[in-house]
Amino acid sequence: MGGNQVSMVIWNPAWETGHALIDQQHKELLAQFQTLLVAIHENHPEDRIPGLLKYLADYVESHFSMEEAAMQETGYPWFKGHKAIHDGMRARVVQLVDGFRNDPTTMTEEVIDFLTDWLLRHINEEDRRMAKHLHQSGHQESRLHH
Repeated sequence: MGGNQVSMVIWNPAWETGHALIDQQHKELLAQFQTLLVAIHENHPEDRIPGLLKYLADYVESHFSMEEAAMQETGYPWFKGHKAIHDGMRARVVQLVDGFRNDPTTMTEEVIDFLTDWLLRHINEEDRRMAKHLHQSGHQESRLHH
């Protein structure tokens, strides 16, 4: 395999929201992304993309629903905007799944771009702001386990 190194995406503690369950789910997403990068490095992304897309489809429903319930329970002032972002990401995952079914060879870059944006922007900006509100409102983390 030549001397090429696979890009590693390391969890950045600055991304932590302070809610253990939300952080754990974000770390699981990062681990799935890392698995995909390794598969791409080994020239086998087609082995990993179907499983990753299924994981993403399940993840967006369970994770986003949990976050949205917590935001509603605490009267999160930016709920509509955050939910709109989630809805856009839900639609994007559907597009990725459909795109993979239609032409698996084009998926790698699209999936990487989507996950990078999600990890670096959405988690770091939107989710951290939401978590700060949950903390300030006294939301009990145990209530997130729906």
